[in-house]
Amino acid sequence: MSDNLLRIGTSAVLANSTLLNTTSNNIANINTPGYVRQRTEFVAQQLGLGVGRGTTDRLVSEFTLKQMRRDTSNYSFTQQYVSEANRVDALFSNPANSIATGMNDLFAQIQTANNDPTQLSNRQLIIGSSQALLDRFDGMSNLILDQENFINQQLDIYVTEANDVIKQIAALNKEIASYGKGVSRPVPLDLLDKRDQAILKLSEMLEIKTLDAANGEKLVFMAEGQSLVVEQGDFRLLSLRGDPDPSRKELQLQFNSNASVLRDINVKGIGGKLGAIVAFREEILDPVQLQLGQLSLSLTDAMNKQNKLGMTLNGTIGTDLFRMPTFQGLAYSNNASGSGIRYQLEAGKGDQLPPNDFRVSITGADEVTIQALDSKGNVIAGSDKQINGLDFSADVTLNSASAAGDLFGLDITLTAGAAVGDRFLLKPLSSASRQIQMATNRAEDIALASPVRGNFNVSNLGNGRVESLKVSSTDPASSAFITPTSIQNGPYTITYTGSNTFEVFDSATPTPTLLGTANFTNNNYNNVLAKAGIAGTTGIAGTSGFDFNLSGVPRPGDTFTIEFNTNGYNDNRNGLELAKLQSESTTRRNAVTVANEVNKYSFNQSYATMVGTIGERTRQARTSDEANSAILEQTTLWYESLSGVSLDEEAANLVRFQQSYAAAAKIIATSQTIFDTLLQAVR
Repeated sequence: MSDNLLRIGTSAVLANSTLLNTTSNNIANINTPGYVRQRTEFVAQQLGLGVGRGTTDRLVSEFTLKQMRRDTSNYSFTQQYVSEANRVDALFSNPANSIATGMNDLFAQIQTANNDPTQLSNRQLIIGSSQALLDRFDGMSNLILDQENFINQQLDIYVTEANDVIKQIAALNKEIASYGKGVSRPVPLDLLDKRDQAILKLSEMLEIKTLDAANGEKLVFMAEGQSLVVEQGDFRLLSLRGDPDPSRKELQLQFNSNASVLRDINVKGIGGKLGAIVAFREEILDPVQLQLGQLSLSLTDAMNKQNKLGMTLNGTIGTDLFRMPTFQGLAYSNNASGSGIRYQLEAGKGDQLPPNDFRVSITGADEVTIQALDSKGNVIAGSDKQINGLDFSADVTLNSASAAGDLFGLDITLTAGAAVGDRFLLKPLSSASRQIQMATNRAEDIALASPVRGNFNVSNLGNGRVESLKVSSTDPASSAFITPTSIQNGPYTITYTGSNTFEVFDSATPTPTLLGTANFTNNNYNNVLAKAGIAGTTGIAGTSGFDFNLSGVPRPGDTFTIEFNTNGYNDNRNGLELAKLQSESTTRRNAVTVANEVNKYSFNQSYATMVGTIGERTRQARTSDEANSAILEQTTLWYESLSGVSLDEEAANLVRFQQSYAAAAKIIATSQTIFDTLLQAVR
């Protein structure tokens, strides 16, 4: 009997000692990151002879742990996104940086100059406001560029951190697998804690999924299924590349054993901090830079176009106010040829330029395809522009004429030698805001006057008047303007012959030439030159480049004159057209135009849309961040309720196990007393 008591007491003392050790270890590691509360459980020995073998395990719910990893990824995503978005939102919400203020100031100065076109100082204010607006474009674009560089730096840092954690998980997997799953060599519980902590750390960087392998390893995958850690301690590393744009880094995977084996990553479901950075770049940073570049190009091109339709204070045809940049295309690394590409905005086509990057592909022996890309680099459906019949042995020029009127406003030159399969990336908007410069600083070059004017003969019997004289072109190649100060064979004389009919003559000597006859079916005498077959067609005077309406009721024999606006310095008709640009729809919304869709908006609408999008996405991110923070806090409490160490509970266990230990010691003492009594009885 004493032998049984000794055996029972000894096992009880050892069991309670183990329980005390486990409880003490829990208390000691209460502040250890990643530590999971442990519990030791015993089974009763057969035949009631004491305590059997005990097992110490971690108290962890795999379901709760996976939930916490998912919520950690979501919270890290929104937290990082908000951090990035707040900086851009602060930039554009600061009135000192407002592009809209700069544009409004420019058009206000144009209105002031229109009030007194002869005043040189008013024109000089237009030059000053134009330069100030360019400075704002340059400043904002540089601030966005700084954010892009910062994003690249963060990608480098987070990729390095993620790779370090991936290696750590793989190493821990290998060490854990070396212990096997038998009772003879149990896996040290601290290794499991370290591995779970490393996986949780990785979930901050990107969204992951895990599977349990048969040998005790944890297999780690990205949300889209790409493997990061596989069996036998093997793993893949994240890396960055920029093809063809070295300044835009993209994520990819490579084998640790063979760095040349690469695999692209679907960035849609990366999650975590890395996913937030990529999403912020695609949803806010890139669109803002593109829209800023589009706005700067469309505004300055519209100003150039309209200024060239007017007459300067010097009495000459207007010229460009802004110098537009020329860009170089980026060739993809797998291009077969050494051909290059350069391009610029086609003059006067700024309203055709959408807020996109573009891809030029050699798709046939004589064919080029130009496609618009969205912010993720994907081709926008329906945006393909195919041009055939090209000879790649020489330089090839592509523009609106070769693309049936719409090549997104681009004028492209492809150098000789391009091969089928070659591709080029065009990014005209990424740097446009920083490259536009003033083409003149002379106030006299502001073309406020119209280069042509219309008069009626004072001896006319009717009350007909020249109205709505509009200039569409002053280019000598496409208009009647042959020098900066004259019209070919001008002035033109328009004679009303009765029956709603007008004859148009030039000023050729000794006999004027009849250029055309305008016959109207009623007394709405609009676009007289077009009706006479002159405007837009080549006649004796060439293409006119302007047209007009006649109002009132003319009498037969009444004549009207259209002539160059010599000494018309006090004229502000073209200045009024310049001022109208502020509210006209001159900025293209989308690369693909849908039937009955309004695909253009004004400069201010364009900027307001851009700023509104930034504010809306930032607000949504803040709301999501608050929600994800609350969800993660709830999940963490749920996880800690089982796996966390409670001092109150452990203190109670410590007292209980200490009392059990003392009671077990009494069993041993009792068995000793019985044994001594038996020995004395035998003596």
